[in-house]
Amino acid sequence: MPNVAFIRNELKNKLASYYLIRDCIEGEQKIKAGKTKYLPMPNASDTSIENQTRYKAYVERAVFYNVTQRTLEGLVGQVFAKPAEIEISPILDTVKDDANGSGISLEQVAKRALSLNVSFGRAGVLVDYPATDTPASRADIINGDIRPTIETYNPWDIINWRTIARGAKEILSLVVLHEDFVYSDDGFEMKTGEQWRVLRLENDLTYKVEVWRKGEADFSIVEQYYPKDSTGNYIREIPFTFIGSKNNDSEIDEAPLYSIASLNIAHYRNSADYEESCFMVGQPTPIFTGLTEAWVKNVLDGVIALGSRGSIPLPVGASASLLQAEPNSMPMEAMTAKERQMVALGAKLVEQAQVQRTATEAGLENASESSILASCTNNVSAAIKWALEWCGVFVGNFEPVIFKLNSEFNVNVYDAQIAVAKQGEVSLGLTAKADYRSWLRKVGQLDPERTDEMIDSEAEVEII
Repeated sequence: MPNVAFIRNELKNKLASYYLIRDCIEGEQKIKAGKTKYLPMPNASDTSIENQTRYKAYVERAVFYNVTQRTLEGLVGQVFAKPAEIEISPILDTVKDDANGSGISLEQVAKRALSLNVSFGRAGVLVDYPATDTPASRADIINGDIRPTIETYNPWDIINWRTIARGAKEILSLVVLHEDFVYSDDGFEMKTGEQWRVLRLENDLTYKVEVWRKGEADFSIVEQYYPKDSTGNYIREIPFTFIGSKNNDSEIDEAPLYSIASLNIAHYRNSADYEESCFMVGQPTPIFTGLTEAWVKNVLDGVIALGSRGSIPLPVGASASLLQAEPNSMPMEAMTAKERQMVALGAKLVEQAQVQRTATEAGLENASESSILASCTNNVSAAIKWALEWCGVFVGNFEPVIFKLNSEFNVNVYDAQIAVAKQGEVSLGLTAKADYRSWLRKVGQLDPERTDEMIDSEAEVEII
């Protein structure tokens, strides 16, 4: 029997990094549940109960500072600070309001796709349509009784794919998607199993959907159908597209958040060592010298009372002091360094890079500004637009579709010291007043709609 659960080597090589990023995003509970996967056990060769108990406390004291999750939320928040630009035919309004058939709107589907792309540099989008004997009526489509759906897939669930050349175009001929299905539901408890959705071009011409499940002996097909377009014709392409951090082809792109997640785990390990050091030697130890047994028994009554309300009478020649360990600053310094590195890496994802153009293009524009976040955002916009166009194929709508996520990111922050320095540069004639005002607009200190002419005309005296 064919092995429908086969995972391509390219994906196998990426799974460890995907799971690392995923666990970091899920947070401290997930990381600590991984135990030695993320936090090695000191004296691992010691299998005693005492060492196991100490390791449990070692994990509990450690702090996971979730920079990965906060970075992802910040980046996605930059994009969705403004609503997406959507222009579609009214017949696709059901898709706009409920894209996947579970009440998730089109913008929410795009948000999930962007989160996957920013995190892992890869996601998948499938446009599905139920098998019907006859083309659906317009009323059925508008009411949502028969309608296309848009579903996103995690990168580790897209386990296999192949492409073929059709003329000058490369298209998908096979996609295998790993899914869960409910095989038992008593009204309270649901039990799930694995299934594999196979999208293939039969004879490289006709789109076919197969659902495979594993029985006691081997895999078998439990469902299969041939989706048709609005005219009742078979589909000649697989309505599935990859989304990548660089482009939307079938090649696996690098995960933008991997470097931050990797540093996040290293920071977690430093934190464990630091907290362990604080616990072991953080409290001062009282030391008394020159005390005799008789003095302790007869004068101190066998008790040494510490604190401001107690006093310790000492015999001649005796002394009292506190033993305080020198602070171990190395783990803290390592944590601080990693925090700076993670912040710098997060900034790189939205930092605008200057991409030099050709001489011809330079006549129109000297340079173009791009960033990893912008690339991820534009690729998601292209994929969702493509999905809406496929929805149009299924419902018979071929009007132009517009779907565009916000790609204007406000990554500049106002700094008073920088402002003073810039004012000085203007006073010395080193910087133009217009450039200073342009900077103020970028950091949100001037209304973008207020031009220099408007400001000068309203000012009673000349200002910078």
